[in-house]
Amino acid sequence: MKPHNLLFIILLLYSATSFAQPAWSPARRSEMEMGWLRDSLHLTSAQEAKAGQISLTYQQQMDNAHGSPKKERTAMKKKDAAMKSILTASQYKTYYRRERKIRSLPKPDRTGQHRAY
Repeated sequence: MKPHNLLFIILLLYSATSFAQPAWSPARRSEMEMGWLRDSLHLTSAQEAKAGQISLTYQQQMDNAHGSPKKERTAMKKKDAAMKSILTASQYKTYYRRERKIRSLPKPDRTGQHRAY
C-alpha cells in the first residue's frame, strides 16, 4: 500500500470519529453526578451509598426511556422522591435547584441535522 493511500485512509477514519458525540455509560454519568453530590452537599457515608444506588438506577432508567418523555418524567419524579427521603431539607433544596436548572436546558439535537449556533 502506498504511503499516500494509507494517509488518506487514516484521515478519513479520523474525520468520521471527530464528529461523534461522547456516549457515556449510565455508570459513568452516575459517577459524575455523585462527584457533584459529594462535593456540594457534603453527604455522609450512609447518604452517599444510598444516593449512589439511586443515581445509577435513574441513569439506567433514562437510557431505557430514551425518546419517551412520559417515562423520562416518571423516572425523574421517582429519583427526586428517593433523594428527598435521604437528604436533609437544605441538601434537598440545593439538589433540586440544580436539577431544575439542568432540566430547563434544551436537550441536544441528536437527529443528525446541523443547527446554527
